[in-house]
Amino acid sequence: MTQVAKKTIDPFTQLDGLIPVLSDLYTAIKSKHEKAALMMDKLMGTIATITDANPDAALAAIHLSKQTSPLKQPIYCAVISHLFAQQQQLDEHRTRALMQAVLFCNITFYEFQVLLNRMDGKLTEAQRIKLEKHPLQSATLMEAAGFMDPHMIKAIRQHHERPDGSGYPNHLPSKDISDLALVVSMCEVYTARIDNRAHRKPVLAREALAHFQNDEDPRIKGLLLNFAKSIGIYPPGTWVKLANGETAIVVKRQKNSPIPLVRALFDANRIPYMGPVRRDTTNSDYKVIGATSPPARPSVELSALFD
Repeated sequence: MTQVAKKTIDPFTQLDGLIPVLSDLYTAIKSKHEKAALMMDKLMGTIATITDANPDAALAAIHLSKQTSPLKQPIYCAVISHLFAQQQQLDEHRTRALMQAVLFCNITFYEFQVLLNRMDGKLTEAQRIKLEKHPLQSATLMEAAGFMDPHMIKAIRQHHERPDGSGYPNHLPSKDISDLALVVSMCEVYTARIDNRAHRKPVLAREALAHFQNDEDPRIKGLLLNFAKSIGIYPPGTWVKLANGETAIVVKRQKNSPIPLVRALFDANRIPYMGPVRRDTTNSDYKVIGATSPPARPSVELSALFD
């Protein structure tokens, strides 16, 4: 991709711009429209192009998002799944199945998600039943529309199963859950937990998949490690505390190092700088000591840091 082409891509606006495109695609699939497959291919190609043009900006757009539509989640999950597939070196067929699974695993459920995201109490029994049925319903809908890839269908059916057997709808043990289903689950849990909800504040990125980290299954540990490598130990768009007390935002992952590139935006007294200050985190004075949240609203346009 040329530099000129890259400059025309802005993940901060273009990823959210795909929300109505995905909505139209859901309608086409549900109505078994003859152009649904073509629309699907175009959408997945667009997501891959936006992500590949500037992966760090794409991840930052996810972590800094103020979008409220529930349809942002499958799009953001598709970005992460695309990066994961590259890290895991999945073949083209499995990469496609994974992206399809994250985009359509909630196709029968997303309207209900609007309600759930605003709830601050427990589900009613009827709501719980509806929740637990949606993996099978979504898989059935996709098959009925002619999308029969067995890897994709299995991942959709199993995306709410959990390694400890506590998931739904079938309470499968870890050994019976496909790798792709586990990755779909990781993408969904991660993007949900870093997001604002009515009943809770977002958790720090490093804590979002904590319950997966408790599993001793080497297969899951391997998937989790590649998930972490694909987005970064400290993902772009997240905030870190430096050894000198400054608060900085991560702007870039490094291919062969877990140490991120950052820009300091607040001093040790939590006072904002006039503009971003480049810090070398390999220097002990500016070492990243942990994830944090910004002390106040930054005074700079954050998206400009990811050009």
